[in-house]
Amino acid sequence: MTPRLPAERTLPHKQEILERVLADDVTQRPRRRWLVPAAAAASVVVVAGGLVALDLGADSPPVSGPTTATTPTPKTPVRLTAGEVAVAAGPVSTADAQALARACVTQEGRPAGKVGRITHRVQVLSWADRRKTQNSVVVQDTSDGLIYGCVGFPDTKVRNGIAVQGVEVSLIGGDAAEARKRKSVINPTDATHPAVPTDGGSSRYFIRFDTQPDLLTTEAWYRVDARVVVMRQRFVVKGAPGPWFVAKPIDGYVFLRSRDKSTALRQGDQVRLETQVIGRGGKLLDAPADQKGGGGLTPSPGTTRVDTGTVGLTPDGRAGWLNFTNR
Repeated sequence: MTPRLPAERTLPHKQEILERVLADDVTQRPRRRWLVPAAAAASVVVVAGGLVALDLGADSPPVSGPTTATTPTPKTPVRLTAGEVAVAAGPVSTADAQALARACVTQEGRPAGKVGRITHRVQVLSWADRRKTQNSVVVQDTSDGLIYGCVGFPDTKVRNGIAVQGVEVSLIGGDAAEARKRKSVINPTDATHPAVPTDGGSSRYFIRFDTQPDLLTTEAWYRVDARVVVMRQRFVVKGAPGPWFVAKPIDGYVFLRSRDKSTALRQGDQVRLETQVIGRGGKLLDAPADQKGGGGLTPSPGTTRVDTGTVGLTPDGRAGWLNFTNR
């Protein structure tokens, strides 16, 4: 099914909330970083060179949960070319990975004691500030076999009376029958779909129609098979391409996050989002398709998925929005 974010939800003082949260994220604070609350984000977002050798480093090993043994993750270092940015920024410690996994499972309404195998313990670039990072893990809930992708920090902070959750949780795999109970579909990879989208993911577009560059961000989890070496994504704003944001698979999952803050946007400006899947030898594979309602996938859009959007006005006329469509 084609992803759609819910309609705008109006909050009191939403601009003030947004500005304070973003200001806190940019301010240097040791060991504490925060996400914009989902409600505040939804209130301003309509929608769900030369060669430079850069080593992303080895994959982080899985971490055991309370009762589950794990096996090492294979090492697959990746090299980037100039104009590419690695989403991964280093490993997450065992203690921090376990704390995030517990918060992730608890946030899904389950006791923390159900944490199973933990993988993908990687620091990822912050969506709000590329100089900062957030933690990420993939954790299996042993109570029902479902697998969740989790990004953030296991803390809560209150601003203007609103609790700002530090963890974003996405159902990304596991038992298909259990997933259906939650109205979620788990599609397998196949010959023409080496990278499959999940129900998790979000986009944030802060378009204010002033003279300052506007921030566009998007992120999603993908299930991938052994053909996939890396995935990459970039914004193309008013015809000017931004850097490719590159992420590699870890234990069959990719967390891909991209952002752009290059220019001040105006109503009617065109924005593209390009996504590619790359295999061995740099070969472009079939790009991600859309999930169908009830299960299944649309045909692959080719080797580059292109989502296009035009900047429009929010209903109150105070900010801009983007509604991307694939073509």
